[in-house]
Amino acid sequence: MTKRALFHISFLILVFLTVGRVQAQYDKQQFFYRGQHLLFEGKYQQAIDNFNKLIQLDPNLHEAYFFRGIGKYNLGDFLGARADFDKALSIHPIFTLAYHYRAITHSRLGDYEKALADLQEAIDLRPGYNGLYFSRGVTYLLSQQFKLAEEDFNRFIRHEPRVSEAYLNRGACYLYLKDTVKALHDYDTAVLLNKFDPEGYIRRPRVYAMQEN
Repeated sequence: MTKRALFHISFLILVFLTVGRVQAQYDKQQFFYRGQHLLFEGKYQQAIDNFNKLIQLDPNLHEAYFFRGIGKYNLGDFLGARADFDKALSIHPIFTLAYHYRAITHSRLGDYEKALADLQEAIDLRPGYNGLYFSRGVTYLLSQQFKLAEEDFNRFIRHEPRVSEAYLNRGACYLYLKDTVKALHDYDTAVLLNKFDPEGYIRRPRVYAMQEN
């Protein structure tokens, strides 16, 4: 075989391999963006099926496990979601969002200790991400650590003062801490921020009863 013929065969192989890699990359991008779009539309099972195919193409793509975990979480499959967040973190150990969502999943499963550990990991990685303090506040509230929950909601509200849910949760902390004045103020604020959310209206009568009002 001549050198020219050998060069020609090598060139064709290189072109074939390059085209194959480009096509595979295109397919992965298509599955990735389609899966995110399906999650946004609330089509969780279709999103999961989509990410299953993406994982077949690239079993080391941590984002695929993460988004599949979100799909499973929204379908109530908390154990499956946690397994996917575990896998995402085993591939990419400094993936803040995976720690955050695994913590939320731990909370739904009633494992508050693991949830708090994951939230601390996430805060260590991204201390400026305010949503982590909101989630930790909720976890402290659920685990009846009311003073710590209040501190996290205080921090969140300093940076995000127009989120009604933060006042509802902090109000609950104050109620358990027997501070009805602060609880009522937070419920009033929640109502002012979101007049269409019934929670503030529902919670205020309990405070009035405690105040014998």
